[in-house]
Amino acid sequence: MQVRFEPMTDADFQAYLRRAIPEYAHEYVHTGNWHPDEAVGRARDQFMRIFPQGPHSPHQHLFTVWDADTQVGMLWYTLDETRRKKMAFLSDFFILMEYQKRGYEDAALGLLESQLREQGVVRMEINLFAHNTQERVLYEKHGFGVVSLYLGKDL
Repeated sequence: MQVRFEPMTDADFQAYLRRAIPEYAHEYVHTGNWHPDEAVGRARDQFMRIFPQGPHSPHQHLFTVWDADTQVGMLWYTLDETRRKKMAFLSDFFILMEYQKRGYEDAALGLLESQLREQGVVRMEINLFAHNTQERVLYEKHGFGVVSLYLGKDL
């Protein structure tokens, strides 16, 4: 396995949005933060604010993940150089279903960490929804730890 990243093309970006917007909306409906009737519109609005120039938007780094000539996933991170320590926020990362549990998750995260270090990044963060326990296990395995907790309660 030889994982590499390729910059996301405009076509890749449009395909990504077709997947990401409904998934993001679903997560916020699942947590009770958004009503189902408004969720997709709100998610689309957020993505359009973040990506005013599509995949070439400032500070947003979007890549497809490849093994040889096969695309196996994608990742998106944001660089933040305004903090005391240069950091990256991993906004989205996934390996396509048919390639999961084959080591691509570990290989891609390892490569990302290595490339970020080369850029002088000293910290990487990610935000997960609490019900994503499988993802949490993956990130904890790679040294991520809880930084803060956001708790909610229905009344």
